Amino acid sequence: MKEFDQDKKTMNAILGNMAEGVLVVDQNSKIILANKVAENIFLVREGVLLGKTFSALPDYGKIRTMVGGVLKTGKDVFIETLIPPHTQIFRVHVAPIKGDNGSIDGAVTVLHDVTDARNFDQMRSEFVGNVSHELRTPLTSIKGFVETLLDGAMENNYLCRRFLTIIDSETYRLSRLIEDLLTLSSIESKERPMYLIPLCMARSVFNVLNIMGPQISEKSLRIDYIYESNLAYINADDDLLNQVLINLLDNAIKYTPRKGTITIRSRELNSRVVTTITDTGMGIPRESLPRVFERFYRVDKARSRDQGGTGLGLSIVKHIVEAHGGEVLVESEIGKGSTFGVSFIAL
Repeated sequence: MKEFDQDKKTMNAILGNMAEGVLVVDQNSKIILANKVAENIFLVREGVLLGKTFSALPDYGKIRTMVGGVLKTGKDVFIETLIPPHTQIFRVHVAPIKGDNGSIDGAVTVLHDVTDARNFDQMRSEFVGNVSHELRTPLTSIKGFVETLLDGAMENNYLCRRFLTIIDSETYRLSRLIEDLLTLSSIESKERPMYLIPLCMARSVFNVLNIMGPQISEKSLRIDYIYESNLAYINADDDLLNQVLINLLDNAIKYTPRKGTITIRSRELNSRVVTTITDTGMGIPRESLPRVFERFYRVDKARSRDQGGTGLGLSIVKHIVEAHGGEVLVESEIGKGSTFGVSFIAL
């Protein structure tokens, strides 16, 4: 009896610490064992599942059919399905419990949440598709112009110079795309170490404004920078913070019309240093706002490519800021411009 009690305690301890939901049924399909995770999946209180069959539970016809099939055939079955009312995807594995003489004494059902894995698979597939498309476009252009030059256009100085200029532009675009992909990869994989030091956001903004001076002057843009004189310092990697500000300012410059205004603000709010960059461009549709920080997402694909964007700038911003424990934000209204912002914990 003591051995039985000890085995039961051991079994309960194992089941209680499993990440998967586990249900055991007898040969009559009645539930004789259910761990806490399974009870949470089926949204019931402790002990409610015991003694019930799946026919007594609503919306679980697929699992009932699986269990019934295993009790009849003695063969394992697998399925990936939604279990109402959850939106997660569960991998359901039902296996027979066989006696010493080969009889089927019951079945065990294991429910594993594979939502993150499936979402990752989808993201990876979309990422590979997007990268392939982004690389194919300039390569096709380069190949076409090189073939035209080799077919005789080289003899025409005007066409030769024009085509070589386009090839140079497409090559630069390819180089930027590869550089951005490598940057994103190093940040995501944490291969690139962060060297955190106390930094003044205002000083970093002024440094970036000096770097971006030629682009600002070329479009005759007005830059207003409003900041608090006693702005708190933040703990950040100097190079990565500069990259965040350069990407955001570059974006604002691209989409602000000539002689337009860009307003930068830095302030301390709720123990955080918040910096926003507001342009006077065309704005972003409301339905696109939740997706602007996704890799390769473009509100206007043709216009973004014409502006020389790789589709990765904002995604890089998001990854860098979140690696610092910060947050990104975006607000926009069609015809009135957009505001992109970042916030870091104040020291």
